[in-house]
Amino acid sequence: MEKKTSHRGLDDIGKAWGWLFGKNRETDVEKAQLDAVEKQKIDNAKDEQRAIKTAQDDPSAPPALINRAELERIFSFFKTKADRYGMRIAFLDVFVGDCISMDHALGRQECESLLNDICNRIISLSRKDEFAVKLDSSEVYLFVPFFQSEEELCLLSERLLKSIEEAIQIEYRNLSLSSRIGISIYPKNGKTLDELLLAARKALYKIDTSNKRLYHFAL
Repeated sequence: MEKKTSHRGLDDIGKAWGWLFGKNRETDVEKAQLDAVEKQKIDNAKDEQRAIKTAQDDPSAPPALINRAELERIFSFFKTKADRYGMRIAFLDVFVGDCISMDHALGRQECESLLNDICNRIISLSRKDEFAVKLDSSEVYLFVPFFQSEEELCLLSERLLKSIEEAIQIEYRNLSLSSRIGISIYPKNGKTLDELLLAARKALYKIDTSNKRLYHFAL
């Protein structure tokens, strides 16, 4: 016996098919929107990478002294690369001397001149893939996106300290400053920018100035 389908049954089937294909269309639209957002993120990252690479590849453009806002943007970019490829990032907190003592000994203008000279020396010793950072009048860091070994950071610290000492001796022979460097490493000593800066600063204060090695790694 032939099985009959009522008009109501056909209507229900039609609704079911409409609901199914309608849902599929909605899913397709949502997927397309998500794909577009993801593509935009990738394009933005590529643009930023190209901009950084252009600056690095330009021999006439020495590494610049960047501020906090620029550091946050650059750190986020290199942190993503470090996580992806299992690489490490380092911060070197370069301490020149107590600002109050320096102001008293030199005066504000001379103190600023000395700090600017030291910043320029740090920039001149930086590779094209490293960034000197000045957070305020006395806080100077060197941001090292990628490095091979801790020994590499030791050698870099020694070069920086020697250059700072030379800058002081050239113009300010009678000025006694205890320059030193604290070093923090991502991800070992912190996962965020603030954690790494703080770790480098704490490492700096653990240095015994009577010791010849005036740099210290965060624990």
